[in-house]
Amino acid sequence: MLLEKGKKYKVILSNTAYLSVLEILKMVMPFVALPYLIQTVGTENYGIVVFAQTVISYFIVLVNFGLDVSAVKDVSVARNDLPKLNEVVSSVLLIKTILFLISFVILGGMVLFIDKFRIHCLLFFLSFLSCLSEILFPVWFYQGIEKMKYITLIRFISIFIYTVSVFLFIRHADDYILIPLLQSVGWIISGIVSFLMLLKAENISLFVPSYSLVKKYFVDSIPFFFSRVSVVINSGMAKIICGIFFSMHEVAAFDLAQKIATTALVPLQMLNQAVFPHIAKTKDVNFVNKCFRMMMFATLGIIVCVYVLAPLGVKILSGGELMDSVSVLRILCLFIFSGGITLYTGSPVLVSFGFSKPFNRSVLLSTVILMLIYGILYLTNNFSIGRFALALGLAEFAIAVYRLYYCTHYKLIQFHGGFKLF
Repeated sequence: MLLEKGKKYKVILSNTAYLSVLEILKMVMPFVALPYLIQTVGTENYGIVVFAQTVISYFIVLVNFGLDVSAVKDVSVARNDLPKLNEVVSSVLLIKTILFLISFVILGGMVLFIDKFRIHCLLFFLSFLSCLSEILFPVWFYQGIEKMKYITLIRFISIFIYTVSVFLFIRHADDYILIPLLQSVGWIISGIVSFLMLLKAENISLFVPSYSLVKKYFVDSIPFFFSRVSVVINSGMAKIICGIFFSMHEVAAFDLAQKIATTALVPLQMLNQAVFPHIAKTKDVNFVNKCFRMMMFATLGIIVCVYVLAPLGVKILSGGELMDSVSVLRILCLFIFSGGITLYTGSPVLVSFGFSKPFNRSVLLSTVILMLIYGILYLTNNFSIGRFALALGLAEFAIAVYRLYYCTHYKLIQFHGGFKLF
């Protein structure tokens, strides 16, 4: 019994470590080049790149269509059934390919009819190449079967190549156009290698699934798609508004603060991704509660570090060019606190126990709240990046409260000692 428990936690810890390395490298390695990029291409050009990538992030969500959540559960359940795995993988890849083509057509229309897109059309198309890696790189599959070792190494190599290439090829302000190209090439190379591993090492055989199968997996992912859209709206809308109403310098400043805040949540996010398949399979409430307490302590520690080290971090990462990011980052500590709760109570808890509706409704609710706040700020002429950060934190806090309510209501998370959340 003890041996089985030891193996169980070893797998979870191992996958947490690999996922953490993957995401930390994904976030941190570009930070290595960030001061150089900002000083070389300038805050305005860097802001244009951020603006384009923010727009493309909506297409990435469309290509994924919530399958990065629903497919993990499907793969986890069918991990020992190869024919079923072939069915899941074939259906998911076909859906993603179709959505990729639809996304390309939509982007083409935007370039034709919107001036800002037409002026920077090459930048947008180069940024769009990153959507291709969402098809080729099956993180959802390896997460579902709880094998992250090799996939982490592949991602590391691609990120390393991108980081080195930035110093080699970005020399002048006009070279900002190469940033998304270098980034996309790295992702695509890693995607091709991991896709070949999927076929050879995991013995997956692809076939053209029937319409009924495709429809089934597509419909199953719809609720998660809407929640993902809301997440991207929440995280990207401030930068879109900054790009429309303010200068690209403000876009860059907000983006830097948001990048740091998001990076601060990476260890929690990776632990959540690692425990998700285990909780989905075992439905162990005691394990859920132990993890929740650990998440809260870790979140509070992260907030203290971010608040205290904000000036130093911004100075290092921007070369002193974006010090207005400091106040924004400190306001985003509310977002970090709420994010620690929402990450854990979402997919790992509510989805694993079959309560997908409150999971998805919570994100939609937060988007409604965020849009209301933005509307009030616009009508009262109070737009500023600091208020955008506060709005983002309040929207995330709404998700945390909503999800915690349902977690306690369904007795998935319990507060002992006589203390009740509601």
